[in-house]
Amino acid sequence: MTQPHQAATATLLPNGKVLEVGSFAQPNTDAEVFDPNADSWSPTGLMLVTRALATATLLKSGKVLIVGGIAADTGHSTTRTELYDPITNAWSLGPQLAVPRSSHTATLLPSGKVLVAGGQNAGGYLASAELYDPISGSWTTVSRMDAGYTSSTATLLANGKVLIAGGATLGDGRAELYDPATNQWSSAGRQGRIAQTATRLANGRVLVTGQGAAAALYDPGSNTWSDAGTMLQDRVDPSATLLADGRVLVVGGTTTASGQQLWLSSAEIYDPASNRWSPAGCMSQARWEQTATLLPTNRVLIAGGDAPSVTLSSAELFDPSRASGSEAIDSCPTNPPTQSGAAAPSAGSSAVAAPSTVSTAGVTHASAVAIGQPAPLKSIASDRSLTLLQPMEAAGLTALILAALSAAFYLWARWRKRRI
Repeated sequence: MTQPHQAATATLLPNGKVLEVGSFAQPNTDAEVFDPNADSWSPTGLMLVTRALATATLLKSGKVLIVGGIAADTGHSTTRTELYDPITNAWSLGPQLAVPRSSHTATLLPSGKVLVAGGQNAGGYLASAELYDPISGSWTTVSRMDAGYTSSTATLLANGKVLIAGGATLGDGRAELYDPATNQWSSAGRQGRIAQTATRLANGRVLVTGQGAAAALYDPGSNTWSDAGTMLQDRVDPSATLLADGRVLVVGGTTTASGQQLWLSSAEIYDPASNRWSPAGCMSQARWEQTATLLPTNRVLIAGGDAPSVTLSSAELFDPSRASGSEAIDSCPTNPPTQSGAAAPSAGSSAVAAPSTVSTAGVTHASAVAIGQPAPLKSIASDRSLTLLQPMEAAGLTALILAALSAAFYLWARWRKRRI
C-alpha cells in the first residue's frame, strides 16, 4: 500500500475496488483504494479528518460513511463524520454524532439507515446508540443498551435484528440484540470475548472466534449459544471472512507461548457442514489487526495490520481454490520466531524489501513454506517485492533487548488502543 494501515477499515465498493481507511498506530494516515484489475493501490482525495478506530459503512447510494474514531488533529474520540464518493474520489462533510465515540460498531440496516452503537470516549465505555438516516442526512438517538461496549462486533441477522457481542464491556460478557422495528434492545445470552470476530453463516447462525482456540455459534432462532469446533490455533484479533462457498477464513492474529507474544502468519478455514477447521496455508507476513475483504473474484485481500514494532503496508491475496492440502498450522512462521526455530519476516526493517523492478505477480503457491520460498498467500504486485528473510544470528544480550522492546511496544499499543 502507499501507507501503512493498522486496525483500519476496508470497504468493497460497487466498482469492485476496496477502500482502506485509517490506522490506529499512525492516525495521520490517509485513505487509499485497491484496484484488483490493475493490482495496484492509489490514494483517494484527502480526507477532511484523518482518524483511527472509526467505522466505514457502504450506503445504498454507493457512498461510504466514515463515523467517529480518534481524530488526528485532537487525539480524542470525535463526533465528526464524512462521506466518500467513489465516482468523484472525493470526501464531503457528514452530520455530527450526538456523542463522540471510537471503537464502536456501525451496521447498515435493511431500511438503509445505519445503526452506530457503543464505543468509548472521555466518559468511558458507551451504552448509547444512534441512527443515521441518509435521506434526511441526520442522526437520531435510539434506546440505550444494558451495558457499555467497546471494540465489540455487530452482526446483521437474517431477521433484521443486530447482534452486539464481545469486546470490552461494563457488563458481564453479555450480548444484546437491537430490533429496528421496536427500537428496543434485548438479551442475547452471554458469550462475550475481549477480542473476537463474528461472521454470519449461510444457515443464519453467527460464528464467533478470536480469544483462544475455542469458537462459538449463536443461533438466532433459539437465542442460544453453543460450542463450535475447536480451532487449530488459539488467536487474538485475527480477521474472519465469509467465503463464497459458505466457509469462513480466519487469518493471523497473535498468541502467547511461554510468556512470549507471537504474531501469527497461519490461516485456517471453518466448514459449517462438518463443524471442523482445516489449515489454509501461511501468509508471507505474520500480522494482526489487518483488514480482510472478499473480492468479486472470490479471492480474499489481506491488507496492513501490525507486527512487532511496526505498522504494515504490505498486502496479500488468498485463493480459496488452492487451500486444500495446505501445510500444518505449526509449520507457519511466527514473529518473533518460535523456539522451534521457524523464522518470520523482520517487519521492523526489511520484511518489505527495498524497491525492486521485480514484480510479485508471478509468485506461486508452495506445498510447504521455507525461508526464501513462495508462500500460499502471494504478495500483491507493486514496486516492492515481499520476501521471507533468512534467520539472523544475535547475541544473547541483543535478543533479550529486542524481546523487551517488542513486549514494551505490545503493551504500549494495547494501552493506546484503549485510550479515548
